[in-house]
Amino acid sequence: MNLAQRLAALALLAAALAFHAPHARAWGGDGHQTVGAIADQLLAGSRAADEVKRLLGGLSLRDAATWADCAKGVERDGDYGWRYATEGRYRDCRIFESDAGERAMVDFVRRNEDNCRREPGDEICHKGYHYTDVALQRRAWALGRVGTRESDIVGATTAAIRMLRSGFAPPPFRFESRREALLLLAHYVGDIHQPLHVGAVYLDDAGQRVDPDNDVYDRRRMETTGGNAIRSLRADGREGASLHALWDDVPAALGPDRIDARWLASARRVAQSDGPIDDWPAQWATQSLSQARRAYRDIDFSPREGGHWDARLPGGYKDMKTDIQKTQLTLAGARLAQVLRAIWP
Repeated sequence: MNLAQRLAALALLAAALAFHAPHARAWGGDGHQTVGAIADQLLAGSRAADEVKRLLGGLSLRDAATWADCAKGVERDGDYGWRYATEGRYRDCRIFESDAGERAMVDFVRRNEDNCRREPGDEICHKGYHYTDVALQRRAWALGRVGTRESDIVGATTAAIRMLRSGFAPPPFRFESRREALLLLAHYVGDIHQPLHVGAVYLDDAGQRVDPDNDVYDRRRMETTGGNAIRSLRADGREGASLHALWDDVPAALGPDRIDARWLASARRVAQSDGPIDDWPAQWATQSLSQARRAYRDIDFSPREGGHWDARLPGGYKDMKTDIQKTQLTLAGARLAQVLRAIWP
């Protein structure tokens, strides 16, 4: 094999590994920073803003919002150790890449590796905190349905809230401090508003939709891992990015530096969630589930081949996606500010 062939083979391998990653980074760094930046501006001058500053020191919520994804860069180092293995790879993680910052990420991962219930082949626990996979046929998130777990994004967001309020996180979560809980909450509120981190389509080998709660269900053959196992087909019929990657990709117009007075005014009009604060994450997940149904509407799927399905997207899909993304980023920023004001009125 010559050099050109080797490079091509490595590129194909990298693409395959990226495609089969169980759940990618929701929104990407820019989207999460947009959520944090909206909350920063909505909290300006409040007691909550003072508490955020006290806990995070020189970090803003915009900075903090990527920490939980950056911690995914921690991996095993031999039989007993851990190391942060992605230094310099992600622009939005560089702020955490000091010796102390990397030790904090390693410590978080070590505590949250195997503390949850896992089936064979599942990710380590902290990576599962970022999502849930409620079937599109359901109208609300409810623990016990296929794709939900006590350690999913709803449980993790609720645990971070409880840690900030009381100094204790419920099992199975092992959060060390209120600072760590705030770093996590700034991220998880963004994740819970990414539709494909909440709602999931389940498909059979023929590419037909199934209801995993009521039909015969084979997890290993029907789970689409948040759209990562679905490849979009371009207009010319060639394979494009995974469906999940399409939704993670936030256009430049929705980046944190594009937040203007009109966008902030829209965020200020977001109504506060109902009931006790611990119930809010489930409400947010239910709202995101409704957006996931829109994300999967009118999509035709090919038969399963090689562990994935191809998807032909309907006309106008890109504009619809961008519209939903702005709505969800706005809600996430507003709700992050609201929950912090509720904790520190």
